[in-house]
Amino acid sequence: MTTPSATPAPQHEPGPRGSRLATALTRRHNPLRRRSDVRRGRLRVLLTLALLVAGVLSALLSLGIYQHERAVAERQAAALHQVRATVLTDAAQPTPSAGADFRSDVRWTDSWGTVHQARVSISGTATAGSSVTLWLDSSDRPAMAPPGPANSLGKSLFIGMLVLVAADSTALAASGLARARLDRADLRAWGQEWQQVGPLWTGRG
Repeated sequence: MTTPSATPAPQHEPGPRGSRLATALTRRHNPLRRRSDVRRGRLRVLLTLALLVAGVLSALLSLGIYQHERAVAERQAAALHQVRATVLTDAAQPTPSAGADFRSDVRWTDSWGTVHQARVSISGTATAGSSVTLWLDSSDRPAMAPPGPANSLGKSLFIGMLVLVAADSTALAASGLARARLDRADLRAWGQEWQQVGPLWTGRG
């Protein structure tokens, strides 16, 4: 004797899920949606756009500063030339203050065979007898080396980050002030409405 097989229970198929656009439209036509809610939504959109624009503009500013710094460095390098100089004394700080440059006497020979000697800023690890690269101007006088790519990049990123933080802080502060005004307006409207509806609900009218 065979037993009838159990009839499989019908599986419940989930209904179609509403899209985000449909949800947003439903909220938009929600009768409980206040005008201040619409303004808060616009504020969020404006804040997002402001933060995105600030990020893009800061990146473009950093790129522009970097390109400018590299162009200045290339012009400086074009007006200078390099020689190898011999360190005559160990590098030493002229003062014990933090951040003071290390200086040492160096000697080099120019293209005419003339020997020069000067006291210049060098690395703190330089020792007597070692060789260093020296930048000279058109008069064969020691000059400051043009900034390298790392220095230009660091400067451009630093300025770009400062501008980005300032712009974002301004946008967030403005958004916060606007939201605070909306909150105060809602509280005033709620108080006025409660003065009309409250007595009816509490039976004290």
